[in-house]
Amino acid sequence: MRGLVLALALLLGGCGTLLSIPGDRCTGIPAQPDTLPGATSFTYRTASGRDLRIHVFQPAGPRAARPAILFFFGGGWRVGRITAFRPQAEAFAARGYVTLLADYRVTCRDGTSPLAATNDAAAAYAWLRDHAAALGINSRRIALSGGSAGGHLALVTAMKAPAAERPAALILFNPAVDLVTPARWYQKPFARGISPSLLPLAALPPTMIFHGEDDATVPIASVRTFCARATAAGRSCTVIGYRGKGHGFYHDYSLDPQIGTTPYADTLARSERFADPLLNPALPR
Repeated sequence: MRGLVLALALLLGGCGTLLSIPGDRCTGIPAQPDTLPGATSFTYRTASGRDLRIHVFQPAGPRAARPAILFFFGGGWRVGRITAFRPQAEAFAARGYVTLLADYRVTCRDGTSPLAATNDAAAAYAWLRDHAAALGINSRRIALSGGSAGGHLALVTAMKAPAAERPAALILFNPAVDLVTPARWYQKPFARGISPSLLPLAALPPTMIFHGEDDATVPIASVRTFCARATAAGRSCTVIGYRGKGHGFYHDYSLDPQIGTTPYADTLARSERFADPLLNPALPR
């Protein structure tokens, strides 16, 4: 919780103005790459003086109306690497999905706030939908995914999408869902507009959330509260908790005896089992 409070304190201040982080908090943050090996890269938006890139991994075989998953990296809206979800993207591409990794503006690269990041995420999703036919994507079978701040962006994008354009599924990893509670009084008006805890649930698609039980950055209680509200509203929302795990646990490739595999492998397998019936029903299981 302390980490989220700090991020909000730095990023959600004063009338939506852009804040910079002083001193060494942003030292050594590299630029995002313009291209990635194995992907076709496009500019989906130009903002704050730079091109925002989206990287597309196509599955093997003839191009058809395939399902797709768009991933947003995490990093507290301050930092983050476009390659964070590359392993998951490549795994889903091997299953016949078109997978995409989207860049967005963050404080340490662009001097921007989470408000700008949410605008970028919406623009990336709009670009995907606009180019679905050219990319061989079935626009009715698109999932959004992300971790931490990226999970927040995927969730807000889905919840604010028009009913006819909502994604088919959400796959989220320790997403920030309540931005209001940890915000100071003068930040709350801006947090309310992008906090999933307060947004209408009508556009929420079937949602799977993976979360560490010991996450000190985004407490799992906040996610369970969100899912309970969604379930009460008739939406499908499931939280899978991982005992003893903290923030970002799904990047862990070490064997966990409790689950009999690695956190990365377990969350990936569960993601595939959740996504396939919704997005890729023709895939043998």
